[in-house]
Amino acid sequence: MIKAHMNLFGKKLCILGIYAISDDENALVKKIFGGKLNEVMPEIENSKVILIAGDFNSRTGKKINNLVVGPYGEEAINDNGDRLIDICKQKSLTILNGFFQHKRTHQHTWHQESQELITIIDYIIARQTSGLIFQDIRVFGGMTVGSDHYIVNAKILFLYGKNNANDLKENITGCALELSQSTLYNIV
Repeated sequence: MIKAHMNLFGKKLCILGIYAISDDENALVKKIFGGKLNEVMPEIENSKVILIAGDFNSRTGKKINNLVVGPYGEEAINDNGDRLIDICKQKSLTILNGFFQHKRTHQHTWHQESQELITIIDYIIARQTSGLIFQDIRVFGGMTVGSDHYIVNAKILFLYGKNNANDLKENITGCALELSQSTLYNIV
């Protein structure tokens, strides 16, 4: 796990990067990993904005009218997926990948060419009541970073009110600061 805290336009933001254990591991190892994740969660829950991204080795399926899992995922669910869904339910988090409809080539995050396997095991997760607007989550199927995983791209709109922008302007002296009403960040 890797954790980064930052202040963005007066909002506390925490980004948590995850590399979860394999679904083939025994239940005790999975329980230890889940315990470590639960230890970290109270530390980041004070942040207004939480982004969790990474390789969860979880298959979370798809569900209609669900706050945690969206309708556009794959059919399969594995043990890690059940565990991830439970954590997200407890912490009021949403697994965002399945809420955006794309061709399968822009959904699958992992591949194994030799056995012709593809699946979704890498996710972007955020608080259900996040102050962010997620415009899109998609995978760039042709792009790998020396691995069997594809790059997951999140387009996120960070909104801030005039009060936050004015407060920021007042805190900076001796320089001109111009902020647009809607700043767009592309996190790759």
